[in-house]
Amino acid sequence: MKTLYIEGSAETDNGNLREAFSKLLAKELKGKMPQIIMGGGKNQTIDKFHSTPLKSKEERFLLFDSDCSLPDKKTICGGFNREKPNRKISATVENTFLMIQEVEAWILSQPDVLTNAGIDMSKFDCSNTETISKPCEKLADLYKKSGKVYTKVCEFVKVFPKLNTSKLKQACPEFCALIDALNK
Repeated sequence: MKTLYIEGSAETDNGNLREAFSKLLAKELKGKMPQIIMGGGKNQTIDKFHSTPLKSKEERFLLFDSDCSLPDKKTICGGFNREKPNRKISATVENTFLMIQEVEAWILSQPDVLTNAGIDMSKFDCSNTETISKPCEKLADLYKKSGKVYTKVCEFVKVFPKLNTSKLKQACPEFCALIDALNK
């Protein structure tokens, strides 16, 4: 059994992040879907990943925003593990995956999806969305210029499941690595 801990709210008042991630991942993981647990903020998610007792034969994975453009995953995992000496499982390069810099970079990597949502992408030009500092702010600005408001949950859950996973695997190597790990 596979379990994926993802940074993000478990609240469903403004939309369901777990369902949005599930719809996107299902495009690649037919019959191999992990249990998805939305862990809250980054630190809370990592703490839940480390602290929740492991079930029998559970394979556990972690997905969160890197908040930087060139993360060293081995160093990041080591730091998290040092902060939680009595953990049930360690964060490793094999079970930890990053949304570089934020999950909104995944959305920005597919301007056609945003155009179909009524967002003017005519002035947006970026060959590598993972280099955008604060992709959430960039996405909010694009929405504002289109007379709309981007909200982290409400608007996110509308566009995120519409992403093309084949394109996403090419644009975001960590997404490709996550899919490969979950498909094993």
